[in-house]
Amino acid sequence: MSPLASKMLNITLYQAGWFCCVLGAAWGHPILGALCALLLVGIHLLLAHSRKAEALLMLAACLIGITVDSAQQALGVFSFKADPAWPFWLPLWVFVIWAQFATLFRYALHWLSGRYLLGSIFGIFGGPLAYGAGIRLGAAAFGENPVYSIGALAIVWALVTPVLLWMSDRIGDGEGEYRWFGSK
Repeated sequence: MSPLASKMLNITLYQAGWFCCVLGAAWGHPILGALCALLLVGIHLLLAHSRKAEALLMLAACLIGITVDSAQQALGVFSFKADPAWPFWLPLWVFVIWAQFATLFRYALHWLSGRYLLGSIFGIFGGPLAYGAGIRLGAAAFGENPVYSIGALAIVWALVTPVLLWMSDRIGDGEGEYRWFGSK
């Protein structure tokens, strides 16, 4: 598959998974949404050239994301819509959406590789926009002071995005390209 087609498919898988997670939570089916998104992550891994590198980056992103989102939720930056069927402090879909985010770094976001300042700027705007969209769709809520929430998200994402870029640069062998079934 061509690099452009790989990037387009990567964006499509990510965006479809993001909507599965967020709308599943907003519409009262968070586990179903997360499982649908996990299926898309599985498709990404099946097509990825370097599955081990992708899985390691996803694991790292999940660990960072769980830590960051737990701290922000504890500090009142935002709160995720509760799921009584899920026993942990963060809903399953949050874990999945972090894994999905990691799938972008070696594909659609590879142009940011080594550009950590640009990645930080991307995070300043992209993080609050993504969380704001999830909040507007009903999957979460800002804390009591939305300005504080947006500012906190901007700072966190200004740090998290370059860290994930740096990890992506060290895990694996450069830009990812999807392979069709039967290809090497």
